[in-house]
Amino acid sequence: MKHRRRFMMTCFSVLIAVVTLCVSCGPKTHTGQVTIVINSTSFSPGNVTVLEGTLVTWINQDSQPHTATAVGAFDSGPIAPNGGRWTWVAAIPGTFAYHSLIQPNMAGTLTVIVNGPTGF
Repeated sequence: MKHRRRFMMTCFSVLIAVVTLCVSCGPKTHTGQVTIVINSTSFSPGNVTVLEGTLVTWINQDSQPHTATAVGAFDSGPIAPNGGRWTWVAAIPGTFAYHSLIQPNMAGTLTVIVNGPTGF
């Protein structure tokens, strides 16, 4: 009986560790506000998940203008270089691949998830 109890406690401890690890390794979901920095060759972070209603701000740290454009969802127009900003309210659930119209190889993904319960 003593060995069985020790075995059960060990199994329980391993299970808790695995669940904790799985939760902490999943994608981080931002809420409230999130900032995406535009560098000379990329958006950072390149892939972002936010809750519906989050303010997403792109800050252009490059010396050239760029856009954040997801056809049919949002288009910043040219964001001024050296600290220019553009903010979009993530009000449309879905996954949006976006890029800079000025430098099309710069790309990112913004996923907007519904804020609230999804079922019972």
